[in-house]
Amino acid sequence: MSRPTFIQCDRLELKPPEDDDIEFLREGVNHPKVRQYISLFSTPYTEERYRDELWPREHGGDSVSLLVIPNDGDFSGEPIGSVQLAPVIHTDGYANFGVWFHPKAWGEGYALEASAHLFEYGFQDLRLHRISATVMAPNEDSTSLCERLGFVHEGTARQAQFVNGEYVDVERYGLLADEWEGTSEVLNLEEVTQ
Repeated sequence: MSRPTFIQCDRLELKPPEDDDIEFLREGVNHPKVRQYISLFSTPYTEERYRDELWPREHGGDSVSLLVIPNDGDFSGEPIGSVQLAPVIHTDGYANFGVWFHPKAWGEGYALEASAHLFEYGFQDLRLHRISATVMAPNEDSTSLCERLGFVHEGTARQAQFVNGEYVDVERYGLLADEWEGTSEVLNLEEVTQ
């Protein structure tokens, strides 16, 4: 299905999900490696439950939820993940950042590229003042992503969530508009450090 591109990136297109994408989205939130560190996904989602609970939450008027679709390579034209600003609280200039990718696409730098372009949109077009993120401490990939995007660590909620049979800390991050270095700087910095 041809979806309109919302944000064009270098290797990716960020597109709004359509009804036909629910199966991919449901597969993603049910994948053991994806749901492991996202408490919202801790119980299985049938198609009906996804449509009732997650679809309106992620695709309502107070959120930006986009599929990540590579425009070349092994995954060309197929969704590999999702990035979100949800909820967007316009009166406070605030949004919370969410991201997940299918494990088949991990390690390719897609999360950094998609997230950087989403942040540029959030700070420039939505005129956000702040984007926040919450990450379970054992999720080192997400912690690293937040740091590479320029987030500032704002605190730790000790033993705040239960995962893999134990209570784990939750790290809280924030990024203000005047701290955002811009997409090109974040992606250029990444090229230098790889």
